[in-house]
Amino acid sequence: MASASDHDEAEVRRPMVESGPLGRLPLLSHRQVHLEYRLGRITPDGRLPTTSPGLVELFGPVRSSSRAEVLWRASGLGRPGLVAQFSWPRLSTRLAIGIETPIAHALVDRLLGDDRPPTEGRLQLTPVEWGVLTFLIARGLSNAADQSGPLGPWDLLMDRAGPDPFDVRQLGTIVTLRWGIRVGDVDGSVRLWLPESLVALWLATEPTPSTEPGPAESRRFRELSSLWRAEAGTISLPRGVGTLRVGGVLPLLGGSRLRGTPQSPSGPVELTARLSGTHHRLWFSSEPVAGSGGLLLNLKSGVRSNPVFREGLALSHPASTDPNAGSSQGPGAVSPTDIPITLTVELGRVNFTLSRLADLKPGDVVELGRHSREPVELTSGGRLVARGELVLIDTELGVRVTNIFL
Repeated sequence: MASASDHDEAEVRRPMVESGPLGRLPLLSHRQVHLEYRLGRITPDGRLPTTSPGLVELFGPVRSSSRAEVLWRASGLGRPGLVAQFSWPRLSTRLAIGIETPIAHALVDRLLGDDRPPTEGRLQLTPVEWGVLTFLIARGLSNAADQSGPLGPWDLLMDRAGPDPFDVRQLGTIVTLRWGIRVGDVDGSVRLWLPESLVALWLATEPTPSTEPGPAESRRFRELSSLWRAEAGTISLPRGVGTLRVGGVLPLLGGSRLRGTPQSPSGPVELTARLSGTHHRLWFSSEPVAGSGGLLLNLKSGVRSNPVFREGLALSHPASTDPNAGSSQGPGAVSPTDIPITLTVELGRVNFTLSRLADLKPGDVVELGRHSREPVELTSGGRLVARGELVLIDTELGVRVTNIFL
């Protein structure tokens, strides 16, 4: 097992850009640059090709609201929604597509002519909706079987479609492509999970582009985006996530408390992003704009950087008078849901391009990618644990839990 010193030495050997306004940033690999070029060949603006005849035939008008976000890891596997998993026997691999819950609801409502109330857009999908979407995806796959792409025929087989996360075991490194899309008035995301081996095979069908991009390529890299989270405070669960209950009201910790009303919260909010492959994060200090429901943030500082340290988990069980408490089989045995945890309250998220990030300054107003009536999210390490709504607790705001994802 590698020691901590070995890990630190590996971090030192990692190629890094010299320190600048954003701190020390990792360099892009040739493969990452090549993939950006390839995506640009398919769609020059980096957006999902929603005007393709097959997609329009299946789902009607769908608008891509953001360019592709490329993450060289399996990201968003635990997000609720519909996951369609495929096998590709000819290439001995598997891949999957994830459609977030609000978008899946909107697609089914459009097909069936329903008018769902906005408050029900986050409810779990029903078996009927899974069946409708599975049929449409299967039909689209059948129509594509006679066509050919850069890797030959689209002879994929659909293994399953439903709420189960994509099983990435035995696939090696996973590359996640995420697009923001809009169906009517509903915003959400679609994710494509690909094994890195499949990406490498696709990139090998064309020579690697020059490492000296011209003006057009330079503009494209200025449009590379990063995901930022609006963190409004934390919630402590000393007895673990097993104590979460729908309808429970949770106060925020310490000096991070929000005040005002749910319709017009006030107080400190950190707009933060983690630097992949490092122990640092970037963040802006901000406050919600009055009357925006937390949808708009007013920046109070320029971008800052500070190290992030992993906290050790307290594996001790709450005190017990039972003499068998130390036994792994006794009543004092520790359950994963009993481990103390601190949840982060996220008001929303926003994607910044490099050009936009470089222009941000104190006084600028940032709009989060959520509706003011949508619930806030409770996360741990970026993973969704629960959703809730802001409520007034005396003179401060807390969160009433509405959904739990465990």
